[in-house]
Amino acid sequence: HALGRIDSLERQHEEMKTSVEIERRALREDISRLKEAHKALQALTERETKALRDDLKSLNRENKALEWSFFQLARKVQEGWEYAVTIQPDEYWQDNGYDDEAIEYLKEGFFEEVKVAVSQLEHGETPMTRVQAKSAIHGLYK
Repeated sequence: HALGRIDSLERQHEEMKTSVEIERRALREDISRLKEAHKALQALTERETKALRDDLKSLNRENKALEWSFFQLARKVQEGWEYAVTIQPDEYWQDNGYDDEAIEYLKEGFFEEVKVAVSQLEHGETPMTRVQAKSAIHGLYK
């Protein structure tokens, strides 16, 4: 009876060792997969960070160019520079494919905003004009 009990305990012990070994292997595989996933995620993050830094550099260059252009325009306006704008009649715009709503915006919105911006430049109110000019420039490229 004691020998049978010893055999039974030895079998249980072997089964437990086998079970623990299987679990240990599975955990090692999980760790390996997680390490690979981490490496892939890290590489992706580095690529995205580089792309964002490149975008930032590009935007900074564009910003400097726009600021330079803006200050050149401001200087010319303050020197008395004039830009003769001929407001075209509605028929001109219609003939060029604009609908009534777009024509109304040009007359009441866009050209008015340009007049306000030029007036602000003439009076040295560059901070507000700067914001409006950037806003208008970005709106053209959307």
